[in-house]
Amino acid sequence: MNNGLTGGVRSIFAAALSNSRQVKCIKQNIGKERHLIITHIGGDWGINNARIVITEADAIRHIKNKIHSYFVQDAKGDKAFVEVIEHKQSGKEFLKTIPDYTKADNLLLLPQCV
Repeated sequence: MNNGLTGGVRSIFAAALSNSRQVKCIKQNIGKERHLIITHIGGDWGINNARIVITEADAIRHIKNKIHSYFVQDAKGDKAFVEVIEHKQSGKEFLKTIPDYTKADNLLLLPQCV
């Protein structure tokens, strides 16, 4: 998930990290179209790092209103930030990681939240 950022762009992402949350799990509708798959994301954001799961709609609102940013981190420590995408045909907004060195959406590689 090496994002290859330099200079001013790196400082923007560094600032975003101050309110950023690592996504560690997802809930999804298996068999749905890509923009309908993820229904919830979760991470250890609670008191004493308790697992919290929020709806995709709440995460979209957080990102759009700059309340929180979200990222996925791999075993090497590389981060891929989550962005809000609008589906071209339906207009529905959904979450997806900013493209990195993988072709897969890093969110979809996460385990299911329990």
